[in-house]
Amino acid sequence: MRAFTRSLPFLITLLFSSGLLASPAETVEAYHDKLQQAVGENKDASDQRRYEQLAPAMDTAFDFEGMIKTAAGRHWSKAAPETRDALVAAFRRVSIATYADQFRDLSNGRFVIKETRDGPRGLKLVESQLKTGNEDVTLTYVVRDKDGDWRIIDVLLKGGISELALRASEYAGALEKGGAEALTKALNKQATRLLEN
Repeated sequence: MRAFTRSLPFLITLLFSSGLLASPAETVEAYHDKLQQAVGENKDASDQRRYEQLAPAMDTAFDFEGMIKTAAGRHWSKAAPETRDALVAAFRRVSIATYADQFRDLSNGRFVIKETRDGPRGLKLVESQLKTGNEDVTLTYVVRDKDGDWRIIDVLLKGGISELALRASEYAGALEKGGAEALTKALNKQATRLLEN
């Protein structure tokens, strides 16, 4: 056991240097594959069914805690640990429900990874296109290294419109009125409404 413990740092270094850990582009590509599979296999099913199929892929690909921490701003630092946990769970739920609803017709499209480039503060930007036959939609994923895994923390729509910034603007009213608790309630209500379809 002691010998294994001594060799653990070397093994971790070997994993990083040999490229066995997913690159930013591989993280996005794996997410795309699972997204298309979840939607394709449940094209005529409910949003709830697509939600259940899509949840594991989004849990692996996205840093929900980091995203809602950014969106909530100063209200996050004020919140108690249990309040933060509830807010992360609600944000995760509404995020997956939104994708399950929005991408219900994704079986008619395909994703193509275009390039990966450096972003600010060690972030990576993975540019991709969703080709539907009618148009090509550019989606740029903002990806951050979190504990050795590349996780998506934002999606730039059409190359420049931050989805997270849009959400932060949308959430501002609830946060100002009632803090993290009010936003948690609003997000859960929104998710429930989406999953009724």
